[in-house]
Amino acid sequence: MRKISCLICLGLLLCIAQAQDAAEPEVQASSEPAADSPPKKASVLGVDSISVTVYAADGKKESTKKGKLDEALLKATALRSGQYVEVSFTPLLDGAPAKPQQAMLAAASKAYPGLTAYAVAKAQKGGSHVASLGTAAIEKQLGSLGGELALSLLLGDPAAPLGVSGSIGSLLLPEAATGSAAPKPKLLTAGHQPVNNFKPNIAHIFRTPDKRAPAVVSLAFTGLALAPLALLVLYLGALGVNFAGFPSGTAGLWALLFHGGIAALLGLYALFWLRLDLASTLPAALGLGAFTALTGYKALSALSAQRAAEAKVAAVAVKKAN
Repeated sequence: MRKISCLICLGLLLCIAQAQDAAEPEVQASSEPAADSPPKKASVLGVDSISVTVYAADGKKESTKKGKLDEALLKATALRSGQYVEVSFTPLLDGAPAKPQQAMLAAASKAYPGLTAYAVAKAQKGGSHVASLGTAAIEKQLGSLGGELALSLLLGDPAAPLGVSGSIGSLLLPEAATGSAAPKPKLLTAGHQPVNNFKPNIAHIFRTPDKRAPAVVSLAFTGLALAPLALLVLYLGALGVNFAGFPSGTAGLWALLFHGGIAALLGLYALFWLRLDLASTLPAALGLGAFTALTGYKALSALSAQRAAEAKVAAVAVKKAN
């Protein structure tokens, strides 16, 4: 029966292998027509008409110009403190209004190549986008910078292999102070950052530790802590304590172990005071405590049994005497 079962399994495996080999050419044949399919046409990104408006510090419109990309809508337009420029446009993807992944307004300094301030355009209803850039935003990004800034529009989207970059015109900022007191522009772009732009080291300042007490004071308190033990020894000596009544036999053995556990606990407390920490002391204390409790119980039980046996022997002796 085992041989028949093995032959049946071997036949099934051969059938499965032949079925897989027969299916492979079909997959290859079905994939060939897909390779001959025409490639998908790439999308084209563009911009509709552009409107540029200059606003005063109080929010009133000063001028508005409309035109196409790469037209000089602003020709070195002076931008005083508090003023800002608002650019409105409609991005197009294959001729239809769209929302590109990146749409921003850039103001590049002509005096400092690579130094540029940016403003992200926000989408509005109807597909239009608005980007505003003022003197406050430029100063926040570039510092107190004067001179002419080239204004351009930047668009990008994964659906379009080519982005859009076109000029709108230029702005003219008031010149900053000159001389040694003139504030330097903030060089935030990658072209001006040093290669090893390390962060400054942080120097931690710790509180000065409090003055400790003299060693004599510590020794005096140590003596006061040990004084009760010395008083106990003196009191036991005054009572006339001796080892003549120490139990013998099994009870004596358990009593020795019990007193050894107590001595080990005292030694553990001394080590905890000198060098050990609480995490390492607690497990040892629990183990020694359990050992001491067990040996103490055994010592008391053995001592009670020993006394009961002695009392029984004494009672039998009294009966015989009577």
